[in-house]
Amino acid sequence: MRLFRVCLSTVLTVALGSCSGGGGTTNLPPTAGSAVVGAPAPGAPIVPAALNVIPEVVSIGGNANVVLQAKFNAQSRPAFFWNGQEIAPTIRVRPGDTINLNFVNGLPQFCVVGVETDANVHFHGLHSSPLPPGDNVVTTKAVPGGSTGYVIHINPDQPPGLYWYHAHVHGLSAWEVGNGLSGAIVVEGIANYVPQTAGLRERVIVLRDPPVSSSLAAGEQSVLRRTASVALAAGTRKPLDGDSTGGNACHPETDMTPTINGARLASIGIKPGETELIRVVNAASHRHFDLAVDGHQLTLVAQDGVPLSLYPGGRATTVNDILIAPAGRAEFLITGGRTPAALISKCFGSGPIGNDDPQVALGVFTDDTHWPAASTAKTQSVRRVATLASVRRSPFFSTRMPAPVQKRIVHFQEDDNGLYINGLAYSAAAPSMFTAKAGTVEEWTIENDTQEVHVFHIHQVHFIVESVNGVPNNAPRWLDNIDVASEGIGVAGQIVPSQTKVLIDFRDPVIRGTFVFHCHILDHEDHGMMAKITVL
Repeated sequence: MRLFRVCLSTVLTVALGSCSGGGGTTNLPPTAGSAVVGAPAPGAPIVPAALNVIPEVVSIGGNANVVLQAKFNAQSRPAFFWNGQEIAPTIRVRPGDTINLNFVNGLPQFCVVGVETDANVHFHGLHSSPLPPGDNVVTTKAVPGGSTGYVIHINPDQPPGLYWYHAHVHGLSAWEVGNGLSGAIVVEGIANYVPQTAGLRERVIVLRDPPVSSSLAAGEQSVLRRTASVALAAGTRKPLDGDSTGGNACHPETDMTPTINGARLASIGIKPGETELIRVVNAASHRHFDLAVDGHQLTLVAQDGVPLSLYPGGRATTVNDILIAPAGRAEFLITGGRTPAALISKCFGSGPIGNDDPQVALGVFTDDTHWPAASTAKTQSVRRVATLASVRRSPFFSTRMPAPVQKRIVHFQEDDNGLYINGLAYSAAAPSMFTAKAGTVEEWTIENDTQEVHVFHIHQVHFIVESVNGVPNNAPRWLDNIDVASEGIGVAGQIVPSQTKVLIDFRDPVIRGTFVFHCHILDHEDHGMMAKITVL
């Protein structure tokens, strides 16, 4: 794949629906808190406001203490409030620290039949106990007007990287997360594993895709679209495709509005020749972001919280674009150029009846040398990547996976009545679908015989991809989320489910308990595509 070239002014014009005529680009200082600098004259370039820097809760004495309230904001959307402000702070910790989070459910009681009204929080990607008061989404919930506490012990050998927290009550996840009930978690120490990051400016970026409407129906709308399409699509099967293309991937998305740190567009300051560490979490409920920067290659150093170099034989890789599935994280290096460069998300094909994920502009990397300090006091990144005095390398993450002791099949299915795993829709009252043994590794074959991409995620652990549709994976890395391609047609005309084989690591004894695995396109999970597993 060659480096793409786009006209920066064209990208930003399309995004904002303004800016006539030609004209070059410039590094005019953006004004904090505004969407566009002033009122540009005809032909003048559009310069988005500087990237918002998300406030942080930093651990002190080994503890990060946070009080979060979920309640409706002024637009009647569910949102996190911290210190009285509508903010989902980034929680910054070190291996061995503890997150003490008091969660207050200020959301109203719902009366919709079949929809839970309680709320909770999941700490995505952390290898922590699923037993209360730990990362438990099965039984730990706060009733409307109530609260619950979480004590999340960060493993002393937790890989350093980007994780996140988000709402996870079954039936409301897509609506709550889609509207913003989520935030980032950074585990410090990446420079100890990726030395070239030491001392670099770092930026935490949270990408969302909130629905235009704040209604519950809007939050769950991809399932409604799928239900309307599933019968029609039955006669239009498509071949297997590595990107699951086949639908109209670039069809306009009219019901969602992608954001970057809460803004529609952002200027990201980077000096010519300077390298920065960009840490991105896809906090959208169902949108894929396929990130690319005009004229630049990106160096991917970590994915789903884990440095690529941690798995034996792994190393940082140079790419033209980085696909981040819903709930995925990517940490990459970029070096600034002499001219501004557009940051876009490319079209992604999610299958014949999947979601529309068209190309969208997210912002621009531009020289911030002359940005006045006063205008960017709340947006200019001053944090640099620190090297810890010592780190404890995990005996699990840093070794090759042993042979699996158990093989299982996880079958993603759907019809116009619901979504299922192995023929069953999720029920909190049902027993665990699987029982695994701590200290072991299992091979799961994830099959998808639907006409849209699903995103497999399992709580508490990471996994390694062995193969996709029979093609071995020659670049293994630790993940906690993976796209599962849509179905296809065999040579004899038969329906062929896609197959993704993964090795799941249950070796760490801290994860003993009951937790869940599901599709992380959250309206799919809300409508049944989730199951429980118990590790003994």
